[in-house]
Amino acid sequence: MSQSKNTLLFIALAVMAECFIIYASVLVKLTDMSPINLGFYRIALALPIFWLMVNTRRKIFQIPLKDIALMFIAGIFFAFDLLFFNLALRHTSVANVNLFASLACFILVPIGIFFFKEKIKKSFFIGAFVAIIGVCVLVGGKGDLSVATPYGDFMAFLSVLCYSCFLAVIYSLRRKYGTFEIMFFACVGSSIVLLALVLVFEGFELPKDTRDWGIVVLITLCGQVIGQGFFNYIMGKVNTQTSSFLLLFAPVIAAFMGFILLGENLGIYEICGIALIIFGVYIAKKDNY
Repeated sequence: MSQSKNTLLFIALAVMAECFIIYASVLVKLTDMSPINLGFYRIALALPIFWLMVNTRRKIFQIPLKDIALMFIAGIFFAFDLLFFNLALRHTSVANVNLFASLACFILVPIGIFFFKEKIKKSFFIGAFVAIIGVCVLVGGKGDLSVATPYGDFMAFLSVLCYSCFLAVIYSLRRKYGTFEIMFFACVGSSIVLLALVLVFEGFELPKDTRDWGIVVLITLCGQVIGQGFFNYIMGKVNTQTSSFLLLFAPVIAAFMGFILLGENLGIYEICGIALIIFGVYIAKKDNY
């Protein structure tokens, strides 16, 4: 398979992964469970799945302790990402939370330049400029329909900082290890941190009925196992520029999901914003593979 076809495949997988992750964020709004408890269940229920997957491939405890420690650190970053992410969803819109998540590219690209010695061509900056205009048009088109609050947006900003650090650590590890090994140890680290936060701030709670259990299981499968699993797989196949820039599709996917699942109308501004984002990503990446 040629490099261009490989790239198209990875982009398709990244878009699919983001669809599952954003769908999980929609589900978070459908339950009254405390945000830290919800994050803990998302990680804890995924642990047995990643354990079964990784145990068929290699003896994971033969991995050097320093690399296991890095995976744990990635998990700690992800734990705080989930904490701030779930808090943000309680106080702002799904669109705004995913908009902030898409801005991770502005943190990851400098990391790729300084730590991984990646080079960037002029077309990347042109494409970035076009895509950011598209994001502004897309979000601005929401107008009075927005339910955002400053506190919720600030939580979303803290979430993207933690998520960017998580992705940066994952990127460095994916050069040596597979997705399942990394996700297993990262989930162990996340679950320990989230359990401690639960016990200190919220108290441990169980889903109150079958509906809540169903939502928690769906969030685990869609958000953690399929969504994060696929996206972390892609991190090992493309550079930080590509993987982070694909996050700019998040507000596009959120807009379409709002249209399909929640019946939110797509106006002319939203459609123009979506077109600009896609065009910007195309410009940015066509000369940077």
